[in-house]
Amino acid sequence: MKEIRHSLPSLNALAVFEAAGRLGGFTKAAEELRISQPAVTRHIRGLEESLGRPLFVRSHNRIALTEAGLRLWHAVNTGFGDIAQVVEALRRQEEARSLTFATHSGFGQEWLMPRLNDLRADLGGRTINLAIVDSSSDFDRTDFDVAVRHGRGDWPGMEGVLLRPETVLPLISAGLAAKRPELLVATPEDLMTERLIHMDEGDRPWMSWAVWFRLAGVHRTPPPANIRLNNYPLVIREILVGNGVGLGWRPLVDEMILAGTLVPVGPEVVREEYGWWLVWRDGVRDPSFDQIRRWIQIQLIDPP
Repeated sequence: MKEIRHSLPSLNALAVFEAAGRLGGFTKAAEELRISQPAVTRHIRGLEESLGRPLFVRSHNRIALTEAGLRLWHAVNTGFGDIAQVVEALRRQEEARSLTFATHSGFGQEWLMPRLNDLRADLGGRTINLAIVDSSSDFDRTDFDVAVRHGRGDWPGMEGVLLRPETVLPLISAGLAAKRPELLVATPEDLMTERLIHMDEGDRPWMSWAVWFRLAGVHRTPPPANIRLNNYPLVIREILVGNGVGLGWRPLVDEMILAGTLVPVGPEVVREEYGWWLVWRDGVRDPSFDQIRRWIQIQLIDPP
């Protein structure tokens, strides 16, 4: 390789020469390569001096390849063309190996991110592009191979399999539990008077406090929101700093409950018609879909 490199002229000069020969002019080559016309002239002159012969016949504002120039131009053009084809093939191969995984910020940050390297290893080192998408309209516009999405599973243009039904319970921080141990035995009715951290659902079908209270047997309207956030990781942070009671979606909060940083203060409710779904576009199912589904289900059953 060292001998080949030293026997060749400058690759920049060859690129300039190829463009000038193909376009039939130094000015056109300069415009295509976005360099000055004098720079093109210098490259060509240096190339001719290194080869010891002219490569162009110059007359007024026109140029033409000499016989030697034509031989070299065909070789350079073919060589650059072959390189371009190989580079494009390698790029397509890498794109084919990559997987775009779309999901909500809550699932992505709280559950998937700590396990992303394990998923990548399970897929043989495949590149994973994680796309965080929170609104339903953004899901419709996002290009993805697979996605974990929360809802009823009835999205137009998508198919999916249910991973687990929506399971939600109220949580407080360990610090707040230490300050107010009475919350550990609070009833759902008692929580009505607490400072509740609300998730701003927008066009997302996340369970609201009103739905949780109803499923927990309290048929009164909860008080107006003290805190309302539109991003679930922010809800988690707000609970962790002890600013109130927030709803926790399983499996997103499971490890924090096991670690003792989040503490349940009420019953767990299940909304069977909603849940976490692994979805794909109609008719565009990635070959690794079943492998990803099995990996997620194993993680849900037996977390690391």
